[in-house]
Amino acid sequence: MAIGERGTPGGKMSAIETVAIFAGIPLAAATVIAFLVFLPSIVNGPRYRPGRAWSATTAWFGEPIGSEAAANAITTLPPATLQGGGASARW
Repeated sequence: MAIGERGTPGGKMSAIETVAIFAGIPLAAATVIAFLVFLPSIVNGPRYRPGRAWSATTAWFGEPIGSEAAANAITTLPPATLQGGGASARW
């Protein structure tokens, strides 16, 4: 191969170079993007599926620490809720 053959415009590329540039680079980019998309689910591990036993502890968002009594105190619905109303249009 001559020194100036590949560096000049219009120089020929081999079939391997053409495939590497026009197929290899996009395929490598798509592989990296797919890996980055699936990485969070790989790191987090399995998730809950309906029908399986629930193995996690319960969590009450916004709960003050140590408020077990408050969580157990909510056992009945207010009377207005039992009679209907709201979005059901029964007042």
